[in-house]
Amino acid sequence: MSSRARWNQGGRNALWAIPSLGLLGLLLLPLLGMWLWLEAPSGLFDPEPVHMDRIWPLVGRTLGLSVVVVILSLALGTFLAWTETRVNTRGRRLWAMLCLLPLAVPSYLLAKILREQMAPEGTLGHLFGTEGAFTGFWPATLCLTVTCTPYVHLLVAAALERCPQGEEEAARSLGASQWRVIKTVVAPRLRPTWGFASVLVGLYVVSDFGAVAVLNCEVLTWRLYQAHSAQEAVLLGGSLIGMVLPLLVLVRLLHGGLHDERSLIGRAPTLRPARGQVMLGLAGARLLMVGVGVAIPTLTMLHWVGQGLSNNLEFADVLEPASTSVTIAAAGAGLTLCASVVLAAAGARLRGVWGGLADNAIYLTSALPGILVAIGLLQLVLNLRMELSSVDWSAIRDAGVFLFVGFAMRFMSQGYAALKPAFMRLDQSQLESARSLGAGALKRFWTVTLPQIRPSLLAAYVLLFLSIAKELPITLMLIPPGDSTLAYAIFDANNEGVEQDIGLAGLTLLVVAMTLQVGLNRWRKHV
Repeated sequence: MSSRARWNQGGRNALWAIPSLGLLGLLLLPLLGMWLWLEAPSGLFDPEPVHMDRIWPLVGRTLGLSVVVVILSLALGTFLAWTETRVNTRGRRLWAMLCLLPLAVPSYLLAKILREQMAPEGTLGHLFGTEGAFTGFWPATLCLTVTCTPYVHLLVAAALERCPQGEEEAARSLGASQWRVIKTVVAPRLRPTWGFASVLVGLYVVSDFGAVAVLNCEVLTWRLYQAHSAQEAVLLGGSLIGMVLPLLVLVRLLHGGLHDERSLIGRAPTLRPARGQVMLGLAGARLLMVGVGVAIPTLTMLHWVGQGLSNNLEFADVLEPASTSVTIAAAGAGLTLCASVVLAAAGARLRGVWGGLADNAIYLTSALPGILVAIGLLQLVLNLRMELSSVDWSAIRDAGVFLFVGFAMRFMSQGYAALKPAFMRLDQSQLESARSLGAGALKRFWTVTLPQIRPSLLAAYVLLFLSIAKELPITLMLIPPGDSTLAYAIFDANNEGVEQDIGLAGLTLLVVAMTLQVGLNRWRKHV
């Protein structure tokens, strides 16, 4: 490469790096807020000594739960994505949407329903003859696997849609079996996506509180919500961040050697007939995802609503929370997606140590439970309020600025994980040709980059929308006064034990999720 070309390349990288540094600084704000909270004179709790001997077992159990759920989710999500994009089965698009619906069910709600249904006196417990409460490590593993598998499913399906068909067909023409095609052609191209999907699932598991609390699985977040001092809460939060380090190493190992591989986007994938073993495995996977993740929660919530109607009970309004949820989720997902595009484009250009540092910074905040992100942000605002008393902080809060910043801090890693593999696979020859023909940066992005990353953009938006729609701690603490969301309504009704309201709000959330997926699928067919 000539000195002029290197100079131009460095200038283009700098244009991406400058806004990326600002976004990375934004992501680290909760950590600064947590430090200020720890240094505050009174804190939120009375000081109490922290006993490390109580924390190490929680660390081991958290790491074990994360590893098991990551392995199961990767296997199940990849299989579902492969059958959706490569196997010709009846109603595959509908089944794919149904298998993604567990994304819309809050983990604590799914855990509550499974615990009730699998109890000895529950419907499923009576059917299977279970003894004792449905609690502990393995029930939590089942619940979190069903909740997290759609993350892998979405990302891997988007990656498979970008894989060129020519290489797969060439391998088959040379006599390669289906398994050999997957192993030698497809798997190397999925390695970066597997790495990022593993981080997403691992982050979800180590930061989740709802499912582990309902199912009495004693992990770090379970202890965090029982913390008696700011010191203990921050120490537990730091331990959660430490859980991310093995996942980050996994990401670097999976995609470190493939940074320079680029590929053309070929024609639409060719669907092949399904074989008996594939259909049998697919039936089991769909039974788990749709049965446990959708059918059981839906039937249970319908039962709760039916009981309320038969007993002439009053239902809480869900139209206003539904409208607020859609508005907040659509805006929050859009803003976070835009920031994720900038970070992913810059991250695909960074190499070596700087690339690893950028990845680590993006994932650090996502390892924290939502409540610590919200507390860190609020503590930072309180300190700024004392320094900048002339600023109308109430107006900023009422405009939802704190809420959207909190969403961006918490969920930026999801958009980044979905988009960075797509930017790593961009066909650089097309970009260089467009540049040589005089196309500006905006036109190159619109005509060359966007068509190649469109599947990943759709996957990222679905992930962000559904994650924000069902998010609870950040919403509870940062939403403008007077507003309420469906997740808020579910949580409030659960605390009051009003099951008909839980059912109605939960069913409304599922309808919103299904409507989003149908709309995006229809849009995808016409672009």
